[in-house]
Amino acid sequence: MRHRVLESSEGLWRQEEEEILEEVPFLVYINGRKLTSLFRTPGEDEALLIGLCFTEGIVREREDILSMRISEDMAEVRIKGEYKGGEEPRGVKEIVKEIKARSLLFKPEGRPIEVEEVLGCVRRMESAQRLREATGTSHAAMLFSYALEPISMGEDVGRHNAFDKAIGKALMEGRVKEVFLATLSSRISFEMAKKAAMIGAKILVGTSKATSMAVLLGEELKMSILSVKEAKEVMIYSSPKRIRR
Repeated sequence: MRHRVLESSEGLWRQEEEEILEEVPFLVYINGRKLTSLFRTPGEDEALLIGLCFTEGIVREREDILSMRISEDMAEVRIKGEYKGGEEPRGVKEIVKEIKARSLLFKPEGRPIEVEEVLGCVRRMESAQRLREATGTSHAAMLFSYALEPISMGEDVGRHNAFDKAIGKALMEGRVKEVFLATLSSRISFEMAKKAAMIGAKILVGTSKATSMAVLLGEELKMSILSVKEAKEVMIYSSPKRIRR
């Protein structure tokens, strides 16, 4: 959307038309029960819902979703079986056990990769951020194959939503099992590390630092967690064997 703003440059004020990234409330229901309330950028809602249902462990594959009815501010998703809702398992051991039971962790290990290859993946994501180019506001996530070729990408006002959109697209195309590495235009929190673990990503790269719970999860699941601070500054938090140094 376009919006008028007052902009100052060298002490002079002027009125400009600015592109503003949309942020719209989005209620999600599963089999008639409320799952969550999101604030998301409209568009690619089907991919967002598929990715969200998968990373939350509600479905195991795309075919488990029977139907979706989507409006501007609400979505009703019907899935196979019963959805009871409930709380997330408490404690790290319980969470890890739940992820192992539902995720795609058991995939080929893949080859060790160079730091420059990691940086190249981040640059590729950043160069594809059309919404950020237009608004300077959005987050992005990109999924890469074992050959480090892009599989899918999501952009959204929310970093979680962007990741779910990318995951949903990979599920829709039947390529989620090909995912080896994921890049994020954000810090790596526990929730983001969990989403990466659910799709069996071996390497998760953020453009900001990782939190303690994310690192602990990476160590428990033997997932490599990295942050790229600047052009060539990389920090490895867990499973460093996958990165050639």
